[in-house]
Amino acid sequence: MASSNSSPAKIGVFSFVMITAAVVMSVRTLPMTAQPGMMTIFLTLAAAICFMIPTALVSAELATAWPEDGGIFIWVREAFGERMGFVAVWMQWIQMVFGMTSILMIVGAIFAYAFDPALAQNKMYILAVILVVYWACTLGNMRGVKTLGWVSTLCVILGVFLPFFVLVACAIAYLVGGHPIVTDLSLTTANLIPDFSDKGTWALFIGFVFVVMGMEVSASNVSHVKNAERNYPIAVFLVALFVVIVSVVGSFAIFIGIPTKHISMTAGLIQAFQTYFKMWGLGWLTPIMAICMAIGLAGQVNSWVLGPVRGLQATANAGALPKVLQKTNKQGVPVNLIYLQAILISIVGVLICVMPNVDSFYFMLLGLTSLVYIVAYLLMFSAAIYLRYKRPDIKRSFTVPGGNIGMWICSGLGIATCLLAGYFGFQAPSSYVGTASSYFNFQFFGLVIMVIIPIIVYAWGKRSNKAELAKVAAKTH
Repeated sequence: MASSNSSPAKIGVFSFVMITAAVVMSVRTLPMTAQPGMMTIFLTLAAAICFMIPTALVSAELATAWPEDGGIFIWVREAFGERMGFVAVWMQWIQMVFGMTSILMIVGAIFAYAFDPALAQNKMYILAVILVVYWACTLGNMRGVKTLGWVSTLCVILGVFLPFFVLVACAIAYLVGGHPIVTDLSLTTANLIPDFSDKGTWALFIGFVFVVMGMEVSASNVSHVKNAERNYPIAVFLVALFVVIVSVVGSFAIFIGIPTKHISMTAGLIQAFQTYFKMWGLGWLTPIMAICMAIGLAGQVNSWVLGPVRGLQATANAGALPKVLQKTNKQGVPVNLIYLQAILISIVGVLICVMPNVDSFYFMLLGLTSLVYIVAYLLMFSAAIYLRYKRPDIKRSFTVPGGNIGMWICSGLGIATCLLAGYFGFQAPSSYVGTASSYFNFQFFGLVIMVIIPIIVYAWGKRSNKAELAKVAAKTH
């Protein structure tokens, strides 16, 4: 029996960087970050300073202090108890169900563009892509984190780095060729600093924050990393640096050739490739780049299959999950949890595809995804502060610089950004078709329900495990 539970193979820092990068890096966000023009520099740096760096610092300290599988569950449990830890990891997990479905819709649209753009409006085609891609990722992850490492590496290279470097090379050739720059690149205050008296600017900033969410997810696999106390902080800081570079440089490469007001949120990157490739008679390359980007998005989805579930799996050891959800295979993968996750995503995919107004439902789900995730982040940042005082005895191989004051500043920035994002999360976007009150009600009641569900599941798991222990005790007597 002991041999069947042998420790899984460890992964190196490069593979772990690729896994983490696949979670937070994606060229799909470049059209959104390119739309503000030169202001993208300020907004990207602001999002990095106010949220991404605090998240990376805090998760690095917490993961090296408590390096066992479980991530945010372990951290919040140590601070506020097991029930709140379960709520935190549940919120981190359930937001992925909504968020991954929306990304899979984009995967379908990009694949359609490569072969038949008309398919992008076909609901049954989009549903088929959602089901095929996610279930393929689910089955692939049954082999554990070692498979996740090489798959993520391949997808990040093909779907992020290759399109990024090709886009930048095209932009350089565009400039060298003397073509007109269609966006104002002047280094004036008005052109670089957005007007924060406008609510639209705040909403735009929150969009930049959402781009960099997810840095803490890979902490759930930290025990699978060689020399985790040293390599985990290195990995998250490398990824943070990559995200800033890709966002700023990639956005610049788009808006020098396409006027910002004409950049499409969904097809902006394809627009850029079209513009550059057609200029040199290389239009046949556009579908190839579309396929590469679709592969990259599929890799991002693949990286999210195991991450949050690892945190939920850790709650089983504490008896917080019902027995039926505790089953694992020989690679230590929680198979029933993975299947439940795939079923829920399939259901959400069906709902999106049968709704009469898909775009509005998409916005509603996206808003709820953000609000749910914010709850997990608020608990994580609060736990990081509290544990500095509650558990000063725990060795922290990496600590947020500046002592307790540094932790207050770092986590305080994260909490303030989350609260700001939460406020705007209840407000309907300008492109939403419907009343502001209907959007607010969906977000408010949806958030309340999402918070209540883990409390109920936790109580159910505790009761079922207690009953199971009682049966075992009765048999032994």
